[in-house]
Amino acid sequence: MSQQSESSWLRYRGVLAALVLAALPAAAGGAVSLDAKDQPQPPVATEPAIHTASDRTPEGEPATPAATGKPLDLAAAVRIALAENPLLRAAAEGVAAAGETVGIARAAYYPEVGLDSRYRRFDTHVFLPAGVPATETTLGATDDWSAGFKVGYSLYDSGVRRAETATAKAGLAASREDAQRVRQDVVFGVHEAFYRVVSAEAARSAVAARVDRARDHLRLAETLKDAGAVPQADVLRARVELADSELAMVRAEGEVKTAYGDFNTAMGLPAALPVVVEPPTMSIPDPGAHDPEESLSRALQQRPELAAARERIAAAKHQKEAIAGSYGPRIRAEASLGVRDEVALPEDEDWSIGVALQLPIFSGFAKTHRVERASLEAKILEAEAEALANRVGQEVWAAASELASAAEAVRRSAELKAEAEQSVAFTRARYEAGAGTINDLLDAESTLTQADSTEVASVLGYRLATALVLRVQGDL
Repeated sequence: MSQQSESSWLRYRGVLAALVLAALPAAAGGAVSLDAKDQPQPPVATEPAIHTASDRTPEGEPATPAATGKPLDLAAAVRIALAENPLLRAAAEGVAAAGETVGIARAAYYPEVGLDSRYRRFDTHVFLPAGVPATETTLGATDDWSAGFKVGYSLYDSGVRRAETATAKAGLAASREDAQRVRQDVVFGVHEAFYRVVSAEAARSAVAARVDRARDHLRLAETLKDAGAVPQADVLRARVELADSELAMVRAEGEVKTAYGDFNTAMGLPAALPVVVEPPTMSIPDPGAHDPEESLSRALQQRPELAAARERIAAAKHQKEAIAGSYGPRIRAEASLGVRDEVALPEDEDWSIGVALQLPIFSGFAKTHRVERASLEAKILEAEAEALANRVGQEVWAAASELASAAEAVRRSAELKAEAEQSVAFTRARYEAGAGTINDLLDAESTLTQADSTEVASVLGYRLATALVLRVQGDL
């Protein structure tokens, strides 16, 4: 390359570099804020489990519930679920994907830079005006080698980039709210499964007490029969009652295993993993202690479904703005710098720099229909959000009503059980004294068995209703 060519090459390269440097500040100034809060962030659903030193294996790894041998309370179960449940990992990946969509939208604020290298060989006819002498009517065969550096930047696009970036950010916010909804669903599932395990354990304990009473009744009947105070029929009735209670024990054991399997699944652990729960304490609840109006107010402020719906409405409106912006003009700066020649190592300079203006005139009314469709889609989302708010209100009202009923049921079932226990004790004493029959004793026993079942069910119902109120409020 000649000295003059080399000088021209350096000059043009300096011009191109200046263009790129000028475009970068414009990109930074025109882009939506790149604050840390706008960057993709994993949802709080990825919170790790908390393990103490005693909750670790000798190798330092977090121990499973089976390895620690410690009973799990509800808080520990929730921590395990937040660390292990795959639904939360899927939600976190969804948020990360939405964050990448924001990055794609922001890419339009930066210059496009690339390298271009080509080779072609051509032989083409030359068309000249009439009267122009020409010794040759064809051009070629010719080799065409080129290599270059190209840069382009959109100087103005009628607000399309801003609207598309705002759309992507609203989508990211909606994804985060969806992840929070999944988190609350998982936590509620753990609450529900935990309380069902506690209920199954309580039911098994009640059946075990029933088995012990049936054996005691059989011993009493055999003693009285040996003394000639009662017939053999009483012994047979007592044996039937014992067999029935032992069969109920088999069913209770199966229900406990099933409940533990569901509990492990809710935490994201294998169903067969052996764990033990620590039953929570519970005082007699006050049926009128809950305020439905306060729950509704909290739900409208905190429910992630409502927040996600609002973000999707915002995204639809921004998308409409982006479509409307495509009506306006676009201004783009373009520059290229390279070499071109007929040899494989070209030396001739080849450069260009300029500004392009694009203004759409007519597209068959396609853009008009796209804007109208975007407007209608936003209205659809607004109507769905209104319906969702009404449904949330209904959920809050139903949960509050259920909680009040469940609290009253706990109070009444405790009273019923106490009376049934007194009835069994009184009837047994009468039977032992010869003043009652085996039928009276077994009837009282049946009433106590029903009272035990009612108490277990009412306590479970109250605990589930309490967790449901927290869920519908958005507090889990």
